Amino acid sequence: MPDMYAIQPASSQSEKDDSTPQCTPNIIPCRIHHDGPIDSLDRYWKVKDEKDDTQTAHFRGRKLRGRRVALPDGYQGVVATPTDRVLPATQRAESDGAEDVEAEPEEPVKIMEMQSTFDEFVVWGHEALPAADDTFVKGVEEWLQFADAMHTAPTSVTNGKESAAA
Repeated sequence: MPDMYAIQPASSQSEKDDSTPQCTPNIIPCRIHHDGPIDSLDRYWKVKDEKDDTQTAHFRGRKLRGRRVALPDGYQGVVATPTDRVLPATQRAESDGAEDVEAEPEEPVKIMEMQSTFDEFVVWGHEALPAADDTFVKGVEEWLQFADAMHTAPTSVTNGKESAAA
């Protein structure tokens, strides 16, 4: 079974400072063998905003065209890093006093630290602007639709009126 995670503010953030930094993730069509901050972003990455709400940049001599993709209202993206910490086990309340014959141990919930948040991301393509049906954009849209379906009550249509199913 895959691991379960809980997202918490980074331990480096002070308790008085509840604000999490904002960022704009960039999905670029190449592999970079580095994961983390760099000393001088301006040296490697210069983005030019175009008139049609797109962006152009050059990376290692290759022209890239970028499209901004906003997350829908009510959603927020999170950049998080995994830790070795685990949430403390929760106490199970006995519902009717009956003993569980085969009690399964609770799966540990690992903690991920929130580093920053975002409301939009940029998808880049070589030379051409990524299409509206780009696989990454489409995947995010499908995931949001799936999450919405999982967290809303199913409705049934009766005589032309929708009602929440019990």
